[in-house]
Amino acid sequence: MKARFPSGAALVAAFFFAPHASAQEEADLQPIQARKPAVISVTTENDFFGGGTDRNYSNGLRIERVSAADDVFPALDWVANRLPWLDMERTDLRQGFGISQAIFTPENIHTPDPDPKDRPYAAWLSLSGTAVATDVEKGIQDTLQINLGIVGPSAAGEFVQNNWHKIIGVDQAEGWDHQLKDEPGLEIIAQRLRIYDGPDLPLGLKTDIGTHVGVALGNVRTYANMGMTARIGWDLDSGFGPPRIRPALAGAGDFIPGTPENPFGGYAFIGVDGRAVARDMFLDGNLWRDSPRVEDRRDFTGDLQAGVAVHYRDVQLAFTFVHRTEQFKYQDGPQRFGAVSISIAH
Repeated sequence: MKARFPSGAALVAAFFFAPHASAQEEADLQPIQARKPAVISVTTENDFFGGGTDRNYSNGLRIERVSAADDVFPALDWVANRLPWLDMERTDLRQGFGISQAIFTPENIHTPDPDPKDRPYAAWLSLSGTAVATDVEKGIQDTLQINLGIVGPSAAGEFVQNNWHKIIGVDQAEGWDHQLKDEPGLEIIAQRLRIYDGPDLPLGLKTDIGTHVGVALGNVRTYANMGMTARIGWDLDSGFGPPRIRPALAGAGDFIPGTPENPFGGYAFIGVDGRAVARDMFLDGNLWRDSPRVEDRRDFTGDLQAGVAVHYRDVQLAFTFVHRTEQFKYQDGPQRFGAVSISIAH
């Protein structure tokens, strides 16, 4: 098996961009291509790429920094070394910190009284901490992510959407007075992803297939999921997949930069993910307070996605097109949206 690797303002800037001292010392001693460096990613997801509509999952934004391999807090390293399923002699351990916002709207945003059969207005603003363990010999990546934040007016969904619409000259959404109420949100997400080599093809093309299983617990979402992804391209060892905003077929946000001798790399991918959903606050409404909700949420939903990821030296760009099945009975067909990410290794 081949190796696989997969707001004060000043505080936020330091939180995301300042490397640990030990990582900087190593950076001074090693060229970037000899390291498994830290990566900063910005990901945006929007239904503009699926037809230009504002409905259902309308917009998502995530900024994240994933540490260099084995540049983690001592407490995380202590825990990882005591987990029986991790062989730390061949496992790269990373930690990540991020901030995300997701916005959800009904089909018709131009009426002040939303259809009670449609999904409610909602926004979710969260901070996240992520631990990633990658077994470079077996091609296994384990991810544990904890998201903690707020759902409701304090998540600033109305402010972001309507001010953006004002900037681009689009009619504003008029039903935000009926959004979900403020409620603290918690998600604990675990995933195991495993890569299997496929056949080599002409022109130096490589192929592989990845399978994943996962679970999410919390008052925001609770679900179990599984699926697979097929890839074809060059330098598949650069990573497990581009970053996304969960729930999604998501990599860990890390990648291996190109070298001066081989600065380019990239691949195309197609994948599917199925979810058995026990709770989705954005459809089921607030857990602790009375709020709008749908009465006919579907217990099973899924994503079909396809896209490309390319990198040049220490910059990776990715685009993913997502077809998401209907999530409730009266939804007007499946949703299609796109995800764009830029990742910079440093």
